[in-house]
Amino acid sequence: MLILNECKKEDIINYLTDSWQTEDLLFKSIINSETFYQNPDSLRNPLIFYLGHSAVFYLNKLVILGLLKESQRINPDYEKLYEMGVDPETPSELQQAIASVKWAKVEELWHYRHQAYKTVINIIEKTPLTLPITPDSVWWGIVMSIEHQKIHIETSSMLIRQLPLELVTKPSQWNYAKSQGKQPQNEMIKVEGGIVTLGKKKKDNLYGWDIDFGEKEVIVNPFQVSKYMITNGEFLEFVNSKGYENENYWDEISWQWKQENNVIYPKFWRKSLDNYYYRLMFDEIDLPLDFPVEVNHHEANAYCCYLSQKSGKNYQLMSEAQWQFLQQKSDYNVNNYNLDFKFISPHPVGSLETARNPQGIYDLRGNVWEWLGDIFTPLSGFKPHYLYEDYSAPFFDDRHYMLIGGSWATNGYEATSYYRNWFRPYFYQHAGFRVVINK
Repeated sequence: MLILNECKKEDIINYLTDSWQTEDLLFKSIINSETFYQNPDSLRNPLIFYLGHSAVFYLNKLVILGLLKESQRINPDYEKLYEMGVDPETPSELQQAIASVKWAKVEELWHYRHQAYKTVINIIEKTPLTLPITPDSVWWGIVMSIEHQKIHIETSSMLIRQLPLELVTKPSQWNYAKSQGKQPQNEMIKVEGGIVTLGKKKKDNLYGWDIDFGEKEVIVNPFQVSKYMITNGEFLEFVNSKGYENENYWDEISWQWKQENNVIYPKFWRKSLDNYYYRLMFDEIDLPLDFPVEVNHHEANAYCCYLSQKSGKNYQLMSEAQWQFLQQKSDYNVNNYNLDFKFISPHPVGSLETARNPQGIYDLRGNVWEWLGDIFTPLSGFKPHYLYEDYSAPFFDDRHYMLIGGSWATNGYEATSYYRNWFRPYFYQHAGFRVVINK
């Protein structure tokens, strides 16, 4: 990622180009142009939107920054149509919003992307660089655009993973992690607790989103935490115990969601006769019992209730303060974790020794996102950035929950421990969870 007090133009261009090429590679995994008009996730835009969105974001920010004139826009219609994302409560709400949209032809949008890339590079080469890059610098907007693209690389990977297998092909550059064929024994580790300060300082040398800045000191009481994230093997016990059929494990809202969507096992599982199979990005394999399970917030909470009733102990999802307390002494080297496409899949929990923290807890960063028990809220001193005022503020509605730590597809600044992510509880991401027992 970029170090904002010492980076050169060459570093910024390389960082941008890597992001752009990764997104290109991901979209080129889609075999037919017709597939771009499909909607693999009923709560998100069709893939054609994401093919144009990142490029449009760059152009629109450059106009706001005064680095590109209105008369120099490449395609004003595209730069309006592909600008705004969605966060619908229901599939019907999304369909109503896009019912009259006339999407561009795929080949025309690819051409637009190439034009946009050349335009951005040309502006970077012509614009004087003054260090450090701070939130009031025009360069902050350029870095913001790169980081925004990196977020949407992960979003698109999630959508492509939901397409039928015959519509996609795996790029040869990317590799899956391999299951070790057996379920590891999870255990609860005691943590003494202490004090932790949440939030990112404004004067450090990394980019940050508005929601990451601020400060909050929290006393973390002693607790126990699972050594590993909950695995497919552990969650299979919940499924086999008819956890999806027992209303006692679900609150009213999550049970209604489960019933309306006829959910009977995790999204990336498939059952055939008595066997379960697992959907990777571009392939299907036997269910890897040692991979972390990927579920939404509703399912993670239901598992906690199941485990609590089974054991007589009070299992919960981890809090943001607990997570930050555990990771504050961890190694910050991204290469030590399953981040930034180290693999294009989760890896077996406990198999990556470099992802072990000093207390012996694995994969606090990378592998898959961790759902937290916290509702998404700002830290003290929150202030939206003028270039993206609706980045996070519209979601302070008590209906979004936090995720943290990143996944195998998380890259750039978003792979740091500062990044505070959020989704509705019924949304899916490359996300799982671990459990805690609070004292």
